[in-house]
Amino acid sequence: MNMRFWLLALVWLPAGVVAVTLARFGTTAGFAMHPADLPMAAASLALVAPCGLPLALGCRKLWRLGRRRTAWLAGALLGLVTTGSTIIAGLLGPVAIALCAAFLSLPVWAVAWYWARRG
Repeated sequence: MNMRFWLLALVWLPAGVVAVTLARFGTTAGFAMHPADLPMAAASLALVAPCGLPLALGCRKLWRLGRRRTAWLAGALLGLVTTGSTIIAGLLGPVAIALCAAFLSLPVWAVAWYWARRG
């Protein structure tokens, strides 16, 4: 279970960015890229991977508090919003992506804090 969580926590945001890019530009976006540019594209996705950790860890906290449906729902909804916003924040750079992803994970942490206090 632990390795699956970390794999999903690190992969969900880069996979979402790729999915949004393919939805926006179609499959021609990947084919228009020169093969020499693939390492640079993979490196930029690798920089995005840790930015998904705040949301994933917040959902994990909800999961451990016994709020499994809430964790999945929050992860799915805020994951979609975060993925969409990283496309826009990506124009400003990796720091903007990290700040945007951390800011959008705050509702999950607030709910987790509430449920932890409430017991």
